[in-house]
Amino acid sequence: MKSPLYVAAVGFATMVLALSSVQAKDVSTFEVRGRGSGGKTPYRGGGAIQFLDASVEAQLVHFVADNEFALPLAIRYKVIQPAPVLLTSRMGTEHFHLYHFGNETLSAMYADEKMDLSETGEHTARSTRAWLNDRYGPLPAAGVVGIRGHYYLLIDQPNGNWLDVTDPPAFFNRPETGRSLTFTLADLSDFSLSFSEVQSTWQPGGPLRVKLLVKDAQGRTFPVVGAPVEVSAGDWTGELTAEWGPLNEPTGWLRGALPANVPETVTVQGTVTAQTPDGRQQREVTAAFQRGEGKLDPQAFQIAEQGYELLRNSDGVVRETRAIWVSTRDIATAEGIDELVARVKAAGLNVIVPDIFVRNTFLAARGPLPLSDTAEEGLDPLGRLIEKAHAAGLEVHPWFCVTYRDRAFREWFKETHGADVDMIDQEGKVVPLGADVHRSAYRDFIVDMMVGVARDYEVDGIHLDYIRTMGRCCCEKCRGEFAKQFGRPLAEASDDDWVGWQQQAIGEIVRRTAEGVRRVRPQAKMSAAVFSNLQGSAAQGQDSPGWANAGWTDIVMPMDYRMQTLQVRANERQFLSALTDKDKLVTGLSLYMREGGKAFPRSSDLVREQITLVRQMGIRGYCLFAYTYLDDAILQMLQDDINSEPAVPVFR
Repeated sequence: MKSPLYVAAVGFATMVLALSSVQAKDVSTFEVRGRGSGGKTPYRGGGAIQFLDASVEAQLVHFVADNEFALPLAIRYKVIQPAPVLLTSRMGTEHFHLYHFGNETLSAMYADEKMDLSETGEHTARSTRAWLNDRYGPLPAAGVVGIRGHYYLLIDQPNGNWLDVTDPPAFFNRPETGRSLTFTLADLSDFSLSFSEVQSTWQPGGPLRVKLLVKDAQGRTFPVVGAPVEVSAGDWTGELTAEWGPLNEPTGWLRGALPANVPETVTVQGTVTAQTPDGRQQREVTAAFQRGEGKLDPQAFQIAEQGYELLRNSDGVVRETRAIWVSTRDIATAEGIDELVARVKAAGLNVIVPDIFVRNTFLAARGPLPLSDTAEEGLDPLGRLIEKAHAAGLEVHPWFCVTYRDRAFREWFKETHGADVDMIDQEGKVVPLGADVHRSAYRDFIVDMMVGVARDYEVDGIHLDYIRTMGRCCCEKCRGEFAKQFGRPLAEASDDDWVGWQQQAIGEIVRRTAEGVRRVRPQAKMSAAVFSNLQGSAAQGQDSPGWANAGWTDIVMPMDYRMQTLQVRANERQFLSALTDKDKLVTGLSLYMREGGKAFPRSSDLVREQITLVRQMGIRGYCLFAYTYLDDAILQMLQDDINSEPAVPVFR
């Protein structure tokens, strides 16, 4: 008979969609659904638009050391379902991401555009100014910048009173959108333009590229991207367009091709639009280049599509950890497990990280808890998964949510272990899905559970998720224990006190689990899913570089689920700097995006781009979240492109 604990509804399984119901999304369409920000009732008043185009209508924008500037941003859209609201980007977290390509920083930029949804049909929302906020990132410097994504959009009313916020439209993360939103910030109170640094093979039909530069009032020189530029010789004309790197970054070059009959002289002419202090201006710029000038060998023009070299073992086999997180729902039936193994194998992955313990759900037949009744009758989910995965040459690292316990579990634990593990916040309220890791009885329970699974099953590793405190517990026992240890009341604890207090409890779980797992299954690897922000993670007891550097964990997996690849790069650099052994880093990348309160698979191009970034950074592995969103397009891309060559995990 099942424990009463498992008669309760299992919430986590309903949080994810079945694979068959997940559909790729047309990112140009956007349904307005509020999130219930600021204690407001979530907006459900309707409204839907289709984004048609977005651009900055100038290649040069005047910018000095200030937090405001004129920005000719234009967003063309079509109202599909009207609603009496505006979508704006004027305050709070409702801002654009402005990326600076020179110093690789991301700034928060607001603008005064208003997308009016009151009437159907096509419209254009234009901004006249933009302003910056250093609360969400550093202020940008002069140079080439680009709008690369959006945070929340504000759901506004015509009277200026805001209603709610809504998830950011994925449209602003498209590579083609980002390219049309790339421009140069400079002091345009005085400036000049010039073409320079021509490069060509000077062979028939060969490549030709030049740089278009601006010299601003402060004597600084920057590339100009996106201006219409024509190259000509006699009756022949061609076009030079911006050259882009693998991560959708401008290289600073304008590129085209020579005609079949190579001329003695080519003339390059462009028209640059500049948003100056005196308004918008257009300036012409011209240059002539002689045949043979800036000549290069043809190989110098071969842009490396890969941009990285994969690590190999002595037999020439690729060494790269290619993992995927799998929800409880996906391993609840024998058929689901078999399909999972087949798809993961086909995608060229080599590690399955299945969630076997979350809320009150336990999906292993051997352990301290009864098997959840969400599992198919007679099935041992973990046992079958290990059997099928090992037969296919795949590793299995069971995933445990160390905290994230619902009320049904906490009541069961109190009844069976005699310990209350409710977390109480500063207002005296129970934290709904927490478990107080400061209780030694709970730490003993969770450590024994994970070590027991490693002992009883042929696992290849143990994976810790929700290895954090889930907030601050201010219950009576915590207050007493803190005062005894620190010599002052918990109410007087500083932020540093809290970090030390939290890291003590979480660190004990990591250390004891590692020691126990290595004792019962020496070849098993310890891994942990952690926040991608090191500073924020410390407040909840995480010290992932410290765990790895101490040898407690073999793999650190930051959950770097950003849509913006450039932001992923900035986050992962923190970990590379903090880890003694860089090969312990395995970047957690998302397969899904959220919009309008719903989740959809990302485009396969974005998934490819982010895995390419990881490889270019010298990181030896990635883990995808999650299998639920591994649609056919992403699987095909992994199979045919990114993972076309098989690999063994780097730690093997």
